[in-house]
Amino acid sequence: MSTEPVHLPPLPGRCRSNLLIKTLLLIFIFAISFSVYFSRTYNWTTFLVLLDPVYPTNTELEHEPTENPFREMSVDDIMRSVWDDLPADGNFSSIESSSSGQHSVVNLEQPGAQYCVGDSLIVLVNMKDHRGNPKVHGGDFILARIHSPNLQASASGEVTDLLNGSYRVRFRLFWPGDVLVSVLLMHSSEAVGILRRISAHNYDKIIYTGTFYSWNKTEQSQCGIRLKADKPLCEYRKKEDAEYYACVRPKTLSCSTLRTMRSRNGPISNMARDERLLLSRKNIGIEMRNSFGPVKVISCPAGTHRPTEKCVAGFGMTSPSQSGYFFRNRWSSSSCQTGNFFSADAISRCLKGRNLKLMGDSTVRQWQETLIKTLKGLKYVNPYDTHYYALVVDPQRNITVQWKMHGHPFVTGYNVVKDAVGYISREVDRVAVGDVVVIGVGQHFRPFPLEIFVQRLINMRKAILRLHERSPQTLVIIKLENTRELDSEMTHLSDWFGYVQNLTQRKVFRDLKVVLVDAWDMTTAANTFATHPNNIVVSNEIALALSHLCHDA
Repeated sequence: MSTEPVHLPPLPGRCRSNLLIKTLLLIFIFAISFSVYFSRTYNWTTFLVLLDPVYPTNTELEHEPTENPFREMSVDDIMRSVWDDLPADGNFSSIESSSSGQHSVVNLEQPGAQYCVGDSLIVLVNMKDHRGNPKVHGGDFILARIHSPNLQASASGEVTDLLNGSYRVRFRLFWPGDVLVSVLLMHSSEAVGILRRISAHNYDKIIYTGTFYSWNKTEQSQCGIRLKADKPLCEYRKKEDAEYYACVRPKTLSCSTLRTMRSRNGPISNMARDERLLLSRKNIGIEMRNSFGPVKVISCPAGTHRPTEKCVAGFGMTSPSQSGYFFRNRWSSSSCQTGNFFSADAISRCLKGRNLKLMGDSTVRQWQETLIKTLKGLKYVNPYDTHYYALVVDPQRNITVQWKMHGHPFVTGYNVVKDAVGYISREVDRVAVGDVVVIGVGQHFRPFPLEIFVQRLINMRKAILRLHERSPQTLVIIKLENTRELDSEMTHLSDWFGYVQNLTQRKVFRDLKVVLVDAWDMTTAANTFATHPNNIVVSNEIALALSHLCHDA
């Protein structure tokens, strides 16, 4: 076969002209169509950029803003969110028309002959007033638990306000045996309304006495979070944190000579006699009558789910109750495997070579005291004062446990040295890489308006974010408030204040990578009602915290 090229004869001139006209016509039609499509889809500025794109320089790329996953929080935002989650207050008219624990009844929602471990047990509370009439609105403050005394077992219940005078309480059944149900009316809705009213914008529940020292001269004056400006004041501000308190200026000494402060309860004048009676001990923490006896719980063949996940710091602090349960006086988390950190050997192995920084009130100081009793090698380092600062060290195992009281406000008759305590946010800024941080606040804030506590939490939140920015692996543990004595001064220290403050802590810290030790859940389950819980509770708080630090016990 020939491989020579084939030469075609040239087209006549007329044909060449017709072909050119057809080609130009096709190009024109295409241009018109493209123009119409592009104008509808984009714009000509975009077209020009496509023809001559401008690429960002290295500098522009380096400074391109990135989205911050942690949103800014304001006091007003948190306050609004907290109050929106709580039912409306009851209006107090008389003792007789207020909720009565003695007249109210607890019923099983779906009675059964027996239940399986892992089932939910639901009871309904039908609230009545002191005349025996059904209540028609919610707002009562209720705590509930299940328990088996012979097994040293207990767990709290999750209370849902149906807003019509009835309440649904859900319990998860964690162990087999005879289980008792206990539901307490802590405060009637009317009492809650009184507590809320006397706390709003009331900064005078606690009165402080400041002592000023200079050489051999001493003067005292009144101090407080807010003071009337009818006298010259010494104002102590942390502008960057919006923290503030003041003292009446002493007659001769300068403001900088303020050395110590102590507190006492101030009077509450805007309360009627019956309102005070409603907040007296005989109307607080009343156990309501059950219409049923012990609940029989058995281990069913299908078994029950036990958590297999290791305990790690994580996001999300939204679970309102039943974070775990006691059995044989040992707390088990319902979401992760709790380690057996009760012996000196197990604790010392976990803490060896570590610095534990405890920040907050005396309920956190209890952790240090419990560790001292368990680990015989821990010794105090002078100087120390267990009212506001203490450092203990085990040189052989290289274990350090430091506790420092949080800054003003504090409620104590002891003279606290002003410069010996510190704002937790600033203490967190001084944390070294590798330290373990435990924060526990709330008890000393109960007498004050909620916004004071919210501002402190927001400052702590910002400090934790700064810490995790420079040291992402640093473990931060938040210990919630625990319940306290039922004979406390309710106008100042009611557990309702603690309940609201715990709700606030969950909102402020819920999107941070922190560990939650739910002391409220533990003490509700254990029915302790003590500002300083017993050793069983505190030891289990520590064991839960260490379960997030070490996984080999």
